[in-house]
Amino acid sequence: MIGHVVYKKGPHLGVEVEGKVYISLPRKRLKGQVFVGDYVEVEVVDDQHVRILAVKDRKNLLPKPRVANVDIAVVVFALRLPDLDNLHLDSILAILEKYEVDALVVLNKLDIAPREEYEKWKYIYENAGYDVVGTSAITGEGLEELKEKIEGKTVVLAGPSGAGKTSLIKAFMPDLNLKIGRIGRHGKGRHTTTDITLIKTPFGGYVCDTPGFARVEISHFVDGRELPKLYREFRRFPCKFSDCTHIHEPGCGVLENIGKDPGKVHPERYRTYRLLMKKLTGL
Repeated sequence: MIGHVVYKKGPHLGVEVEGKVYISLPRKRLKGQVFVGDYVEVEVVDDQHVRILAVKDRKNLLPKPRVANVDIAVVVFALRLPDLDNLHLDSILAILEKYEVDALVVLNKLDIAPREEYEKWKYIYENAGYDVVGTSAITGEGLEELKEKIEGKTVVLAGPSGAGKTSLIKAFMPDLNLKIGRIGRHGKGRHTTTDITLIKTPFGGYVCDTPGFARVEISHFVDGRELPKLYREFRRFPCKFSDCTHIHEPGCGVLENIGKDPGKVHPERYRTYRLLMKKLTGL
């Protein structure tokens, strides 16, 4: 029988088989090799337990949180409270590019941010090649568009605590018993979700709510030599050298195309690239 791993709590895994969720501990040889999102071969032990026999081939596997077979990562950042940190956002996007997981940028809390601020960031990230949705869990703005983009898919939520990830889930499923993060005195959110769980949505698919991508350290996942290929818009411009760092080389197509015009590399994106390159390589 084929099951779908839908939660992990301590050493225990929840495996959905034909609409029912069983508890499982993997066989010893599979310990540490089964992750939320995996499709697995199982045998039913009793009315509450299954034994995992094997793991099916994966589409992908995120490093943190360890979630398999992700269709799209919804990267949620608040425009205000806390203010948008685009260096953090670009770190997450680079990691997702490395692991070949598509990203949807959600700019939340439209109800408390000036419209021109939203339009500025929307332009920057759409110009970089990402879908962008503006939302407010308070007013409901953008929720229908977000739903259309994620329905029927396995979705991982990423972004800092306090950005409104859990609030967005509750806007779709108001009866769901999830805690909502509060903003601390210094404007930083606090973790409220501790277990990795795939939550079945009423419009098909699953949403994974986890603190794994709340605060990532890019150096744990990305090598400095990889970063030049992980800024999506850089690929539009050929360079003289295949290993170009896009910092000082002659004939660099990226350096020749930095600007705010459509299709160019926006200065804000290039600024975060330079900061990340310095962190990763010292350049």
